[in-house]
Amino acid sequence: MQSEIKSLTGAASNSEIAAWKQQHKYGIYAIEVDGHVGYFKNPGRQELNCAMSKADKDKALDIFEELANVTFIGGSEEILRGDQMFIGVCQELKVKLEGKKAQLVNL
Repeated sequence: MQSEIKSLTGAASNSEIAAWKQQHKYGIYAIEVDGHVGYFKNPGRQELNCAMSKADKDKALDIFEELANVTFIGGSEEILRGDQMFIGVCQELKVKLEGKKAQLVNL
């Protein structure tokens, strides 16, 4: 997979990826879309709070745009600017908004 990422616009080096992994305690991930790749840190409460503050029923994409902006750490910024690419990014960011699965246990 790493060799496939290297051919994408915005691809980071192995040393950049290793540095990001050290810097971001919740981990990082990449989103590939239309020949571009962007790198993001997994969101913590602060980033999720920033994203959720943009919630507006008339502007549903604002949450994803804010989440993308506050978690983007490198790669092709075109995936954040191009409307069609950003729609693809939103599909993947939706997964990050869900967080870890929890289970309610009645005692």
